[in-house]
Amino acid sequence: MSKKYIKMNDNNNHLSIGNFCRIIKENSLNKAYAGQSEIFSTIFNIDTVNDSTINNYCIGCRSIGSDYKEIFYNFKDKYKKDNLFMIDIILNLLSLINGYIYTEEYKNVEFINNNENLKNVCNKLYNIAKNDTTINSNFTNMIHNYLANNNLYACICEILFYIVLEKKQPIYIDNLVKETIENILNNTNISINDLENFLKLQFKDGTNYSYSIKKLAKENNPYACFELGIMEYNGEITGYPRYNKSYEYLQIAANYNHPRANYLIAKILLNGYIGNNTKKDFDLAWTYLKKAEKLGSIAALNTIGLLYLKDNKIETAIQYFTKASNHNYVYAYNNLGKIYENNKEYDKAFDYYLKSANLEESWACNKVGECYRLGIGTNIDMKASFYYYNLSLNVPIKLINNWGKYNLAKYFYLNGNYEANVEKDEEIAIKLLKETSDNDIFNATLELVYYYANKYILTKNSDYLNYLNTFIIKISTYKEYDSIYKKNIEKKLLDIKNKEIININILE
Repeated sequence: MSKKYIKMNDNNNHLSIGNFCRIIKENSLNKAYAGQSEIFSTIFNIDTVNDSTINNYCIGCRSIGSDYKEIFYNFKDKYKKDNLFMIDIILNLLSLINGYIYTEEYKNVEFINNNENLKNVCNKLYNIAKNDTTINSNFTNMIHNYLANNNLYACICEILFYIVLEKKQPIYIDNLVKETIENILNNTNISINDLENFLKLQFKDGTNYSYSIKKLAKENNPYACFELGIMEYNGEITGYPRYNKSYEYLQIAANYNHPRANYLIAKILLNGYIGNNTKKDFDLAWTYLKKAEKLGSIAALNTIGLLYLKDNKIETAIQYFTKASNHNYVYAYNNLGKIYENNKEYDKAFDYYLKSANLEESWACNKVGECYRLGIGTNIDMKASFYYYNLSLNVPIKLINNWGKYNLAKYFYLNGNYEANVEKDEEIAIKLLKETSDNDIFNATLELVYYYANKYILTKNSDYLNYLNTFIIKISTYKEYDSIYKKNIEKKLLDIKNKEIININILE
């Protein structure tokens, strides 16, 4: 039975010659003149080639022939000596995309770099590169930097060199899973057997999972040790964290070069969960962080950035946050946003917050909602503000930023919002404010005091008075309370105090 291969011209998972031709054609203004044969001939700067050969290369059932690779090795050598060497080929590709034959006067890099259609092509190819598990981060970072600096010419050249000279094809389905796992485990001392034993436990074990994973951990299985380390860290075994036990399990996994285990050990030390926050503890944490970074931990990059930021080495911090953000690490986007916001570069800050928010990070969603509501770094847009405040709640409960609830209640539901087409709904507003107050947000409790005071003044309903008294007692416990808020609340309640016999502690 013949092996099945991955088709490499109908998906966004492989940066291949087939998908390159597909993206060019999809984005061409005149698709009739941008077929596989035309694109292939343009790439290799040749007049004729067998259609079935092109088709086999584009589908991905054959590796690109040595004669065509030789052409491109020659192109690449000349490009290294003179980076303008590829300009004719790229300009001809641009002709296929735009449906216009460009004469000698257009033969310059600036013209190529300013072409919006080519930029769209490069962005789509970059997104494919990010999806391609066979591509290392150095390549995608290089392409990202070319795009960020609007160097479309270099971007398309490097992509061409990769798809012809480096992209493996055909890729057989039977080998794909094994190769993918091996690539992930490359920098570790973890064997495929370790992973296999752990997955068998995950898939097949039932009520004895806790016993079985402990048994596997006793055999120093790094996955089982990491799992138990996380469980102890989160207090899932005893109901409270046992950081010493977590540290012991994580150390075993870290010795096998498990990236997250190294990162979490550093986090335990930096947070002072074990040790005494001495320089020795910090140095040990730094060692684990750098090891985690080397093993590919994106969280480690972000934490290293935070440590440099704490030491006021802002440029170095930005470098680390940028590295982490290249992997769409939401907290790195947030940290970059905060740096630029502090520098009053609000447009840049908003861009980073928006990237994080579009990945549904709750804090960033609320922040973007604020930016749209107040016009910070962007135009005021109440519909967009309402959307992002709601999006901030579309996460697991433990990750919700409760300010999103407060802002939805105060600026949309409590009185309605005409611009966002949101009708007044006091029931939703009070529910959100109470949930936020339960999470000890002073502003929510303050809003509830004002709400129930107004309600009582209007209705003289004793239920409102009881609620009012409850939230007055609660707000008096906040450190923020002993300020202008105290005077405002006392003024608000003075009429009630004069007319009613009630037990309001703050007015005693």
